[in-house]
Amino acid sequence: MWRSARRAPFDPSGLPRGGSWVRVALLVLAIVVGHVSVATAQHAIASDPTDPAPFDDPLFSLDSPLGAIEYVAARGLRLGWTGLTLGGFTTLELAKEQGEAGSVELDSLNFLVLWQPIDFLRGFAEIEVGDLFSLDTHSGDVDSDPNANIERLYGDVSRSDALNARFGKFQTPVGIWNVVPAEPFTWTATDPVLVDTAFDEHQTGGGLFGTLYPSDHTVDYWLYGQFLDPLDPSDDREPVDRSVGGRVRFGGSVGEWALGASFLASEQSNRWNFLGGLDAFGRTGPLEFQGEFAIVRGRIPDRNLWDLYVQGVYDLGHACRYLRSLHLVARYEHFDPDSERGANLWHVGLAWIPAPFLIVKGGYQFANHRTDPVQRGLFGSVSLLF
Repeated sequence: MWRSARRAPFDPSGLPRGGSWVRVALLVLAIVVGHVSVATAQHAIASDPTDPAPFDDPLFSLDSPLGAIEYVAARGLRLGWTGLTLGGFTTLELAKEQGEAGSVELDSLNFLVLWQPIDFLRGFAEIEVGDLFSLDTHSGDVDSDPNANIERLYGDVSRSDALNARFGKFQTPVGIWNVVPAEPFTWTATDPVLVDTAFDEHQTGGGLFGTLYPSDHTVDYWLYGQFLDPLDPSDDREPVDRSVGGRVRFGGSVGEWALGASFLASEQSNRWNFLGGLDAFGRTGPLEFQGEFAIVRGRIPDRNLWDLYVQGVYDLGHACRYLRSLHLVARYEHFDPDSERGANLWHVGLAWIPAPFLIVKGGYQFANHRTDPVQRGLFGSVSLLF
């Protein structure tokens, strides 16, 4: 994901007008999309490949001493009876922020390793090789500084749906957006400011989680904490030292709606802050909605804020069969930090999913006021799952 820097005030002359960066972006899109069949179009973002769903319709299957070695697009390569599944994803990012030169970036290549030797034991690792390639479309400068880091590394022990334990580095279970495992599984090429500023993306520690099924509903819960030194923390800001949190989500049995609440207490250099959050999700026909609200208060510098966003997605294939797998996406967000003036942000774009292993996104984001984490301009991405 892009991380914003301080930007110049709004300048309509900074909007793209068919310059070289547009030609580069269109060329890249044509190359990538031109090699993908649209015969397997779908109407929802592919599910998390770390989910051990059945491996149907493999592209190839090979008998070996390890058992059947099978590859399923967007689900990875399963190595027989070993319990190992190898997969990954990569994303090409395209950006033209107002007042900045356009850029094309192959930001990272992420390798996913799932090991489930027995039903109740599962290990997972995500290794990211980042900063692979960046092109400034104005100057033509190319930058490449590959580096590797561990995005996720954890083990799960499961007694039942209702009781599971996790130990290692994992996504912080706050709200909806941050529990989505990676960029290919979101509807827009940019994150809400909320998930980049209100809390740390990962926890290094442990937790208990599960799902209960009262009546015709579901209740998901998380109790977790960071009690180990952060593993490969982000360079964007100093991570917290310790934390403890919880999340509960109540929803319908068929996943058509859900309401959630989150709490997180974090400590950094003997100073604490506290986050409270609410979230909601709903789906009816071709429409999907989600929203989150969070407020953070405490003594850790630059972390006192409140933020909310509401996002809607409409499946255009419902209105016209020729637009199958194309989705209209709109998001409004209000970001209000204590340290500076708040901002209203709008994002309008499209997401195209021609195949389960490919998602192409593009959108325009603007705001009424510039503040440090706020991005304005045109953004796009092409994500490929393997």
